[in-house]
Formats: sequence, C-alpha cells, structure tokens
Amino acid sequence: MNLTKHVAKLGSVAVLVSVCLVLGSAARADFVKGLSLRAGLWTPATSESRNVVDFGAWSLGLEYDLPFVPKVLNGESWSTSISVDFHYSQRKVGIMRYVPVSINQVYSFEEQNGKVPYVGFCVTAATMGVTNGFGVPTVTRWGGGLIAGLKLSDKLSLETRYEWVDKHDTSWNVDGFRTYIGYKF
Repeated sequence: MNLTKHVAKLGSVAVLVSVCLVLGSAARADFVKGLSLRAGLWTPATSESRNVVDFGAWSLGLEYDLPFVPKVLNGESWSTSISVDFHYSQRKVGIMRYVPVSINQVYSFEEQNGKVPYVGFCVTAATMGVTNGFGVPTVTRWGGGLIAGLKLSDKLSLETRYEWVDKHDTSWNVDGFRTYIGYKF
C-alpha cells in the first residue's frame, strides 16, 4: 500500500512537471512576440524642468503590443500597446527620476520603401521625483501625448512623442519630448 502511494505521487509529479514545461514554453513564445526594448532620451520643454536636468535624461524601457485589447478607433491599421520607461539624470540639483507608464494607440500607414510610418496618441501615468536633499516628494500625475514614429524594419523603430503632464502640487513638470530607438524581439 505504501508503494502504491509513492507511485501515485510520482505519477502526479511527472504530469505536473510536464504540464508546467509545456505551458512555460508556450507562454515564453507568446510573451516575447510583442515585446520591444527601447532606449532614448527625454528632453524637457519648460525652463523649470531644464533647471533640474542640463539637457535631458537618459531612458530605458519596454513596450508590449496588446493584440487582445479592443482598439479605441476601428480599423485594422490601429494597434494598442503599453509602455513603461525609466528616465534618469544625476546632474544639477540632484537625482531626477521620471517613470511614465503609457497606454498607446497608433495608426500604421502603408509601407513606403520598406519603412512604415505611424502616428498616434497615449494616456500616461507619470511618476516623477527629484532627490536633492530637500525632500521633494515623488508624485504620480496623469498626462497624455502625441506619437510619431517610423518602423525601419520588422525589428527596429524610431519614435518620438510629446507629452503634457499635470503638474499641480509639484515644483517642476515633465512636459517634453521622449525619443526612442526600439528593438522588437
């Protein structure tokens, strides 16, 4: 009877491991399909933000295509994605961090000479803060912006966007351009 229990447990464990391996490989294949790695620069549009950084802040981020999300605007040329970027600068007044999380809706035009131009808009939750010894708090504010980009190939893209972010109760804002070079896996 004790041997039967061990064989049953071993069989259950083998089935569980097999299911996990199959589901894990399927999940990896689907997850990586719409993932892009992005690197770029945020350049502020206001003088109060330029007082926080000299010229801009370096950025690194991820974007993920969401084919299962309903599109706000109809048509097969529209697509939806979510992006998370981290902007960092350690210059004039301290350490600046800006983390926008955006839901993007873009319209892709027809291919022209192997490149696909696109335009769109985004809704953003922007978390921003400056560490400068004065205890400036980190806050999250809503914003939105316009997107223009060019898919250089199936893997590479170049994108810029201008965003406006609510600045109430903050000493600076993050209105400005975000420009990225992206690599799609």
